[in-house]
Amino acid sequence: MGSSKEYYIRNLAKSLHTRGPNKCHVVVLNHRGCNRTPVTSARLHSFDYTGDLQEAVVHLSTLYPSAPLAAVGFSLGGNILTKYLGEQGENCKLTAATTICCPYDVTKLYARLNEPRLFNKHVLQPSLSSAARSFIRKHADAIQNAPDEYDIDTLLKAKNVTEIDTMLTSRISGFDSCEQYYRESSSGPYVPKIATPLLAINSKDDPMVTVDAIPMEAFKNNPNTALILVGNGGHLGFFTGIIPKIWYIDPVIQFFTAYL
Repeated sequence: MGSSKEYYIRNLAKSLHTRGPNKCHVVVLNHRGCNRTPVTSARLHSFDYTGDLQEAVVHLSTLYPSAPLAAVGFSLGGNILTKYLGEQGENCKLTAATTICCPYDVTKLYARLNEPRLFNKHVLQPSLSSAARSFIRKHADAIQNAPDEYDIDTLLKAKNVTEIDTMLTSRISGFDSCEQYYRESSSGPYVPKIATPLLAINSKDDPMVTVDAIPMEAFKNNPNTALILVGNGGHLGFFTGIIPKIWYIDPVIQFFTAYL
């Protein structure tokens, strides 16, 4: 659950402000409920919902009508950004965009997470499930104020994120099933509709996003999009050098400088 407290976001924000085109002013859109952001309605953060991003873009374009706007999305945020770009098409108010480790196919993402692998069992699932349960505990009041009834105790006993999505996220987002939620949340089908210059960066060894989930042909056939697919980097772990630094910061700055 990314937010403005994450190292990779803070590092990119600082770099864009100090080295970006015209020393960019940076705004971070936190997912609902993350980084102490209060949840004031029954809508929680989810893979499918682009309304918060749209509201932020419209607000910023109203405040600064002459300023070009660019956006970066990481992981889940990259999925939301890609879907948003496709939804907006020619009407998008963004001048350029970049995604890092976008999952594209949420169904394949969770199939990967649920594979019986040691890394999943002992690292990914415990980490993701713990974060999800913490989120539920913090925002139990908002969840219980939703039109449907949800059993908080049962949710807190869920063994993995898919169970939580089945019992809570898909239902509270208005889907009939978890399968429908994953399918309709996937951003891959929106890539052909993107009219905004988009630079997408993914890694072949990403433990969460398999290569077959990346819509290669859609990127090849859309002249507005470019895909960087590297051999190593894991999921948001693009470090290089003896003194490690995040290498994708320079390409992002170069890409935005070209378009802004």
